[in-house]
Amino acid sequence: MKKNGDYLIIGEIGIIGLAEACHLAAVFLKLPFTVCALLFAASLGILAVACAGFVILRRRHARGEAERKSSAGTPEKLLYGMFALMVISQLIFIGMGNAIYRKGDMMVETVGSLLASDSVYQVNPMTGMPYTEGMPLRLKILCLPTLYGSLCRWTGLPPALVVQRIVPMLVLVSAYVSFSLLGQALFPGDAGKRACFLLLVSLLVWTGAYRYGMDGFNLLCCGWRGVAIRGGVLLPWTLSLCLRRKRLWVAPCVLAEASIVWTFYGCGACLALAAGVTAAQLCCRGLSGAAADRRASRAGEKEDAR
Repeated sequence: MKKNGDYLIIGEIGIIGLAEACHLAAVFLKLPFTVCALLFAASLGILAVACAGFVILRRRHARGEAERKSSAGTPEKLLYGMFALMVISQLIFIGMGNAIYRKGDMMVETVGSLLASDSVYQVNPMTGMPYTEGMPLRLKILCLPTLYGSLCRWTGLPPALVVQRIVPMLVLVSAYVSFSLLGQALFPGDAGKRACFLLLVSLLVWTGAYRYGMDGFNLLCCGWRGVAIRGGVLLPWTLSLCLRRKRLWVAPCVLAEASIVWTFYGCGACLALAAGVTAAQLCCRGLSGAAADRRASRAGEKEDAR
């Protein structure tokens, strides 16, 4: 489960990276959105073939390794069952769409303008007229409208359905995969504690849905936003990577965050989290090494006294 979860998050970050590359090409080369969507589809197909080949090779290599996994007991199964019910209820809540937070959000309108004008960030979605003074560069490099617009172009589904329902459901599931990996890093070998951890996270998501800005609110009421993906998927996975000493994969998290978060405020949270956890680990390692040296010195003094 740990490797499969890592592969899922890595694949999603890869999709964001491909969307960002195609988006930047369309913005700076002024390509039609149709060409951008085709370019994104082709690159996504290449990524899918490469991932399929990698998975096949990994499975062949793993056949010779016997994996011994202890099955979860009855209490753990009960906790996982409660967690599954919580997730299903949250997916139904998102699908009903009764708590969609639209105030100040222009994602659906922006995606609609990309499809209608067949251009990327050339038409103001509020007026339907071309931009006269352009857009700030920090806002122009964000790729989520292009990603969602490409999904609409491929499937023919309306932007409101893709943005406000389908994408938040996928983000919520990905968030729980990320938290599951974090639980495995925090409680290795203890299925009961991991089940309690996931159940607690699902409860916190529900209780956090009452107020704007909370992680639960972002996931359940506006899961298409970059801050929801960052808080629910990227940050927990970044923490799990640091705990597992896999810091090489933090760099894609930082780049993915920069591609989806529209403001400088809070941007760089993945990098700050990784730096903080790494500094704490180095301090703890230094303190434990100093304590071990003191114990060894004391043992040597006792031996000399004898």
